[in-house]
Amino acid sequence: MAKKEIKDLGELILTHHNKQIYRQDGVITKVFDHEHYAASTVLREAMIQEYAREEGFLAPKVYDVFPIGKDWAIASEEIKGDTLADLIKKNPKDEKKYISLLVKVQLELLSHLSSNLKLPKLKDKLNNYISNSGLDASTRYDLHVRLEKMPNHYKICHGDLAPHNLIIKGEKVYVLDWAHCTRGNASADAAMTYLLFLLGGDEKGAETYLKEFCKKSDIAIQYVQQWISVVSASKIATTKDPALREMLMRNINVVEYY
Repeated sequence: MAKKEIKDLGELILTHHNKQIYRQDGVITKVFDHEHYAASTVLREAMIQEYAREEGFLAPKVYDVFPIGKDWAIASEEIKGDTLADLIKKNPKDEKKYISLLVKVQLELLSHLSSNLKLPKLKDKLNNYISNSGLDASTRYDLHVRLEKMPNHYKICHGDLAPHNLIIKGEKVYVLDWAHCTRGNASADAAMTYLLFLLGGDEKGAETYLKEFCKKSDIAIQYVQQWISVVSASKIATTKDPALREMLMRNINVVEYY
């Protein structure tokens, strides 16, 4: 097999979170900076994406996983269409309709149970985020205790389900970016999506989403809100904007009594 180089990957279309995304001839190649992503992390993401397809979900096919210099890359099928984020931007009056579609897709994912060891446990992932959050010891302890008191579930949680990760192609909705997929509690996954709306600056969309999710899932808003403080800790280390950090800290410092 010929050694691949950056010049062979096509047009650079996005640089985001220490990754570079290239497009060429129906293939999207994601190159991970080796200083931030171990080879095992990249291989695991590709494996989870294919596992999602095996479970019957609409996800891009993985064509190849390969080294490129010191970095590693995943080459996947390009799904051509509009993201839900693009559609909301073009048609802001229809945001509730698009959010309702997101919830429909999310509930379909969450309806699947997985005890498969291919997926990490959501609680394990959140505990790791809390430990590495940079928060003081007392706050970390409180968050670990809150998390351990939450019920254990084994639903397939995407972990990053936001409008930019859904592509509409004809009558089908494809789900992108399976790197954070775990098995865990549906309300934790909802709390993460709610938080992603807030971090994207869409407070109105966040509230619309939360109400729509709880209505369609028949889960109390208060229960999802209990997860928000724990899930917020997973974003504090990588959030640099002062206003967003302040918002996350407000969520983290919510006192819960059990």
